[in-house]
Amino acid sequence: MSETMKYALTIAGFDGSAGAGILADVKAMAHFGVYCEAVCTALTVQNEDEFVSPGWVIWDRIEAQLETLFKKRTFKYVKIGLVEKAKVLKRIVEFVREKSPDAYIIWDPIASASAGFHFLRSAERNEFIPVMKQIDLVTPNLDEYGFLGLEQAAASGKFEFGKDFAVLLKGGHSTDSDAIDTLWDKDGKQYKFTCPRLPGQGKHGTGCNLSSAILANIALGRTLPESCKIAKDYLNELLQSGEGRLGFVK
Repeated sequence: MSETMKYALTIAGFDGSAGAGILADVKAMAHFGVYCEAVCTALTVQNEDEFVSPGWVIWDRIEAQLETLFKKRTFKYVKIGLVEKAKVLKRIVEFVREKSPDAYIIWDPIASASAGFHFLRSAERNEFIPVMKQIDLVTPNLDEYGFLGLEQAAASGKFEFGKDFAVLLKGGHSTDSDAIDTLWDKDGKQYKFTCPRLPGQGKHGTGCNLSSAILANIALGRTLPESCKIAKDYLNELLQSGEGRLGFVK
């Protein structure tokens, strides 16, 4: 393998349909020429239309996967997806920061599956903000943004948009005629990324694909705003590919 190969790590759930989770992450990053390795947090039972059960992986097994992969290389680019609870997210972030202090970490918070299954517990809402301060970019959709209480937390002084961590608020679930994503970057600036809203049911795993595409482009040396724009274009292409709820970009 080439010495110039860029490596990334995804820590997320397994989705057998490959529309979301670690399989989707690996595909998205491979599209941009980034080699993605994976740690499984949940052996989900699902297809693109139906979610049956999460199949959570216990922390000891997650840690063992992390230990083994980090024994071979130090990952500088890490994406975290589906986690069972705030405590697991905290342990994952602490592990990565210990092994790779300057790693660029993205968390794509998954509050519920598109098929309706709910993951994150409202009782843990206040436990996520301290963990997110150790993360570089958080990519919630409108529901997840509300669940995490980011706007209220910022208003109360618990954190500052961009200063503590960057936030990309995805607009795919809005009712606007365009799908507008809003980025609060760590440079204190706000950016908007817009594309026309496409008709139809939409694709499975859009959040996974978007966050993975962003991380891949960060690994390739692009800025966060550049990476978000490229990832948005990639997702738009994915949304227009094939039929049904599974997409694929060559």
